[in-house]
Amino acid sequence: MIIPGRLRALVVDDNAYARAISASGLKKLGVGEVVEADGGAAAILELLGAPFDLMLMDWYMPDVSGAGVMTVLRDPKLGAASRTPVILMTAYASRDNIARARELGVNEVLVKPFTTDQLGIALSRVLGEAARAAGDDSVFL
Repeated sequence: MIIPGRLRALVVDDNAYARAISASGLKKLGVGEVVEADGGAAAILELLGAPFDLMLMDWYMPDVSGAGVMTVLRDPKLGAASRTPVILMTAYASRDNIARARELGVNEVLVKPFTTDQLGIALSRVLGEAARAAGDDSVFL
């Protein structure tokens, strides 16, 4: 059972405004705790700490790209963190970028700019997938 108020999300973007908008949207949707990281390297450090229920991440970042973060994140050596659902947010939603993101394990793609409603739909999809993978069909959103 997933209860949004208990969810912990990581928002990763090198743009402070994009992070703030994304974090605000997640909170409006009921996510209880939102942690922000200003780049891929900071995201990896956060992921090595306490677990997250989902991650919302930009694709193009100057230090470690979204592709780099996904390569680290999906390594089974990371344990439970390797199964963290990821929503990619990008202004560059070319077929190649989306295909590469999917190959690396991104669960959902949101094209920037996006609305809180669009974020809610993506959130519902990834949390539903995560619950089904864990054998829990009762998702509360």
